[in-house]
Amino acid sequence: MAYGSPGASHLRFPEDLTWNADYAGNYMMFTAMKVSGGVDTRTLKFAAAEGTPGVVCLPIPQGLSAAYQNNWDQSEVAGPVAAMASGGAGIMKTIADVTSNPTLSGMVGAASDAAGSAISSAGGAISRMASDIPGTAGKANAAGAGVVNEMMGMAATAPGIGEIVSAAQFSLGFRALQQTMTSYSGPGFRSFQWSFSMKPLTSVESAAALGICNYFKTRSMPAQSDMQFTRVYNLPDCFKVQFFTGNEESPWISKVGHCVCTDVSIGYGGEKFTTFAGTHAPTQIDLSLSFKELELLNRQAVANEMSEGSTWPGSTYQKTSKKIEAPGGNWT
Repeated sequence: MAYGSPGASHLRFPEDLTWNADYAGNYMMFTAMKVSGGVDTRTLKFAAAEGTPGVVCLPIPQGLSAAYQNNWDQSEVAGPVAAMASGGAGIMKTIADVTSNPTLSGMVGAASDAAGSAISSAGGAISRMASDIPGTAGKANAAGAGVVNEMMGMAATAPGIGEIVSAAQFSLGFRALQQTMTSYSGPGFRSFQWSFSMKPLTSVESAAALGICNYFKTRSMPAQSDMQFTRVYNLPDCFKVQFFTGNEESPWISKVGHCVCTDVSIGYGGEKFTTFAGTHAPTQIDLSLSFKELELLNRQAVANEMSEGSTWPGSTYQKTSKKIEAPGGNWT
């Protein structure tokens, strides 16, 4: 069977990829897969996709890198939530007692009583602190008299009121904001972009370059069912991406989980569009591919990735119904 023709199980570019000294036997292998079950990143299962070619091999591009992404975001914490989370049930009860008074004068009186009670419970009698007005104020606030300020802050950040206070901040002379914290929201789905410049030297390589482009174009697109009023799509194929040196998967390059192809871009002819005489095949085809991982990293997966002879991530590859090996010399 002619290399690159329909029905070939593997496609590679260039023809001598695995033994050319320029590549030192280093290449990437893309295997078309189907998601065969699962409801989340922990339970996804994969099986080899039907159809040929099922595997494409290309040289490892320049600038290869690996990223390990974690999401830490700034988030607001409402006053009542912050108080309760920090064990501040007492201050919340005091504020609730103060604000439960039906009149403003009642709230002021209750707040004064709360402040006085806090000072007394702290062992600092008002009579002993009367000679030190600044000290009295500081100790009172530290002991709990700051309940009035807390009341004002929580009221000024309440839904509806917060927008009014924000608009009037220059008239009021203050701006109340919710407390903030850095919150962990989990690892991120990694994205990858790889570019390949294929410059055929033979008609065989021209056919292979065309077949590789068609492989990614068709397998990254969904099949549409014949519907009149709605659109129903079968999911596109996803890809298992591996890095090889000869017939062995490289232990030096970080592993990649199963990916979906989000973008295929193809450029023809190089800087000046030229073709081969006779066949009119482009003398250069530039292929750019973008992928997004379907599986989320975790510490166990990264530790397993670093262990000798392991597959990534964790046990996920064990769920593949057919193990995909390096093609070695079995090219069709």
